[in-house]
Amino acid sequence: MSGNPFINYYFWALFLIHPPFCKNKPLRMLKKLFTYLRKRLLLVLFIGFVAGLLFTIYTHKILEYTSTNESCEICHVHPHVFDSWKLSTHYDNPSGFQARCVDCHLPPKGEGYLKEKMIAAIRDVYGLVFKDSADYNWELKSTLEYAQHHVFKESCLHCHRNLFPLTLSKEGQDAHLYYSQNEDDLRCINCHLNVGHYDPNAIHAANVDFGMSRDETREVFTEAAQVVALEDFTETIPNSTVSFNMKAIPGGSFKIGSPENEQMRNPDEGPQKEVNISPFFMAEIEVTWNEYLAFYDATAGEGRSTDTEGARTEADVDAISGPTPPYGQPDQNWGMGTRPAIT
Repeated sequence: MSGNPFINYYFWALFLIHPPFCKNKPLRMLKKLFTYLRKRLLLVLFIGFVAGLLFTIYTHKILEYTSTNESCEICHVHPHVFDSWKLSTHYDNPSGFQARCVDCHLPPKGEGYLKEKMIAAIRDVYGLVFKDSADYNWELKSTLEYAQHHVFKESCLHCHRNLFPLTLSKEGQDAHLYYSQNEDDLRCINCHLNVGHYDPNAIHAANVDFGMSRDETREVFTEAAQVVALEDFTETIPNSTVSFNMKAIPGGSFKIGSPENEQMRNPDEGPQKEVNISPFFMAEIEVTWNEYLAFYDATAGEGRSTDTEGARTEADVDAISGPTPPYGQPDQNWGMGTRPAIT
């Protein structure tokens, strides 16, 4: 061997490519194979192309077959889900469209479809082989806590692209508006849990009993507090057990705006004006759920729907707001009682 690295490299290249330099039989066979393939390059490329094409076609066919409802039914040993699916609006609807199992239980293609498909397949085959279907608590598996791991919000939005169609009711518009403002915290199945599998006991409607509870052990006030002076007082809501503290805010005057010689002053911060504020009362804390439920019980309205428009225009009311609608899941730390009504 030479001390020149280039000569050493050249020597080893000849050693590997030309078997005569070495009497090693495997290297001579490799040389013959390389020569054979080089002379038949077009044939090799053609065979590789055909093999790749057949692999792609049959892989696609396998993926398509394993995505059919019939394929899902092989491993799923709870046939009642197929009966409830055929009674649901995802099967029986005016448009005639029928959603497949994978349309809801897998994300859309290109959004983790193959990954979730493999996870679901492994889980289902394992359950079929190693578990006893008689031990499954099907009712528990149908709850929101479990369903959220097997239904993908992306799939819902893939089909239902328009959340505000012309035929949507006012209540539906309110609910979808609330969802659009809290997409990161909500799932479609929070409200539409049974659209894929019909449940005769489920009711998709407003909670008509919301705010109807009463604490019979507390005093029911018959009239509002009488205010005779600008002093702190406790307000009472008639025909309810709700009371809350009001703070007296004295009137006064102050200047609004910034002086002209103030540094970094913007043009819209002046001219300065003297503002007079009359005395007024302010609740000590935010509107609580106890207070809001008294309002809800008296008006049977949430405060956001069109049934309050009359009061908004006829009564001496500046605005009617509402708390977080009762459409979402109750585990969002809403709180009740004396906790603020989130809005």
